[in-house]
Amino acid sequence: MSKLLLLCILLLSSITASAPYQELVPNFKCLHSNVMVRKIDSPTLANLDFSAYDRNPVLVDHFDKIKLPKNKTGVKLDTLSFGNAVLEIKNSLHETPLTENELQSPLAWKPLIKKLWTVVKEDDFQTLSSKVSSFKWSNPEIFQPFQQISTLYLHQTNSSTEFWVKIDFSPWVNFLENVSDEDKDGFLEIYGKLNPDSLNKDSLPMVIDWIREQYCKKILSHQEILDWITDLASYWYPTRNTDILDLSTENRWPFKTTPRHIRKELKGLIIDNPLAVIEGKPFSPQKPIYNVFITDEKQNTETIVSEEITSVAIKAMLDTSVSQNFIDNQKHFEEELKEYGSYEAWDTECSSLKSKLKEILDTLPESQMGIEGKDGWLFFVKSLQYILGGDITRQAQEKNPLPHLLSFRKYLDSLNINLLFVAVPNKEEVYFEKLLPENIVIPQNQYINPFSRKFLHDLQNAGIEVIDLLPHFLKAKSEDSSFIETVYQKQDTHWSYRGLQIAANLIADRIKKYSWYDSYKEKTEYVLNDTSFKRLGDIVDRLPESRQIQYQPIELKAVHVKTSDGIPYKSLNSSAPLMLIGDSFTGVYESVDCKSAGVGAHIAAKTGMPVDIITSWGGGPLVRKKAMKARHKELGNKRLVIYMMSARDLYNYSQNWERFPDE
Repeated sequence: MSKLLLLCILLLSSITASAPYQELVPNFKCLHSNVMVRKIDSPTLANLDFSAYDRNPVLVDHFDKIKLPKNKTGVKLDTLSFGNAVLEIKNSLHETPLTENELQSPLAWKPLIKKLWTVVKEDDFQTLSSKVSSFKWSNPEIFQPFQQISTLYLHQTNSSTEFWVKIDFSPWVNFLENVSDEDKDGFLEIYGKLNPDSLNKDSLPMVIDWIREQYCKKILSHQEILDWITDLASYWYPTRNTDILDLSTENRWPFKTTPRHIRKELKGLIIDNPLAVIEGKPFSPQKPIYNVFITDEKQNTETIVSEEITSVAIKAMLDTSVSQNFIDNQKHFEEELKEYGSYEAWDTECSSLKSKLKEILDTLPESQMGIEGKDGWLFFVKSLQYILGGDITRQAQEKNPLPHLLSFRKYLDSLNINLLFVAVPNKEEVYFEKLLPENIVIPQNQYINPFSRKFLHDLQNAGIEVIDLLPHFLKAKSEDSSFIETVYQKQDTHWSYRGLQIAANLIADRIKKYSWYDSYKEKTEYVLNDTSFKRLGDIVDRLPESRQIQYQPIELKAVHVKTSDGIPYKSLNSSAPLMLIGDSFTGVYESVDCKSAGVGAHIAAKTGMPVDIITSWGGGPLVRKKAMKARHKELGNKRLVIYMMSARDLYNYSQNWERFPDE
């Protein structure tokens, strides 16, 4: 027996078998239930991932109008290999050689293979995954995958380590012979062995060691589990409209406000002290789906100590003066408008580029949300729809941001709290040349969406001050050759550290001009430390899977913000005078990836004032109520609310603008 094989056997033999989770919802059905409650007794990363990805209603795609395959009736299992990616296809799990111990240790395929890339820096598993999901049965016009690998099992024989997988078919696939839904989850499934010739045998010991020591064995701390939850919600939100519910004021779920049909599904089940509740709205704002996670806190041996720094309150005062920032903004907006005479005339000049953008959208399958541009740049479909959407203020009441922002400003005025609004430009508004042909005419001022300029102008005319980032981002783009990083991440919808810094500088400069700023005497000096991290980007998974393997995680720079005694900046500080609320732009670099390096932390570092950060992933239009509810007892401490959100959600936000305060 070879040393390599012996090592693999020893490593695998130490993986203990235990059910990854318990489903607590009575009569749970993946295709029909609107709530799942998963109890994870042993919170390893493997068990947490499996509890989130296995039979999750939030992740189910419902395609009602799929054109069925042509002439594909009676396909037999022994003819399948998906491009020689999978061997020994079986209809039943019990036809496989997997032992009872191995059957009790299923691994969620999708999150695992992403993590494996960081371990071995090879795309063998991604390539095999792509071969399976991109197999189209001679129907390439259908974008949606006919089948996908969902689960991995490790099997040890006397002579080799084998990787067995479960392949789930989409609900509309009905042309296979002798294929059943053995596990009763609503999907036909088959099982097979990954082709060993497609895996690098030299790296297998490293893969197995990581699975054993890190993925399947290491119990996560309470904070690590919370970080996992945050990463999960932030990863899902672009297509699943997910957000983490605030549990700070209520420690039992369901809440009194939880929809009646959800409570009915739970059949009286009450969850005390849930670890997290994720609300997703993948199909309709009116049909939320809930993921509830519970862990055995006895597994978490470390003591969680609050590191919130109590801030000295500033005397309540509303600064009603007209700032230089406001004046400069108005001057720029009026000069832009004067150049064209009207926003409609300006929009007409952009007609050729908008026609091209529409052409790009029209060529995409309806469910594809990612677009490949030039030089490795990726773009998001919803951002293009925003550029093509027209006048933002002419939307219906529930879609129009203006009246909702005016109502919010009035509410804050009554509490002597100033409001500063920051609409973060979409990457497509800055790096449009990476998407459009070179012969497309671009306005001389480089603004390709006149109505985004109009909306900021409308806000200021209505008395809401804004931070206008776009001119600064376009200027920074012209200086890209002098920097390692661009203003935005190439494979992501979000900014880079460089873009984040531009925003933090502008916001901090404005904060220092408020009349109440100097009255805050106890300024804090923070310590900055350079760091780096790797991020795949949130658009890669929105591409066809056959294209996803062309993109790997990119190394990004960041700067950690810490207190003088080395404690990383904490985003939640209820007594802080500054409050940053918003969508994922307030969370990237802050609560995911490198952490304590986001725009809020850097505003704190530049002003010397702590910032209370409340993030609603993908929920910029919804965050007002969430934030005010979470801090209703501490609003007297607040002097400024910085409301930051992606500009694309100003147009046709799928969940509508939540009314706050209630009228």
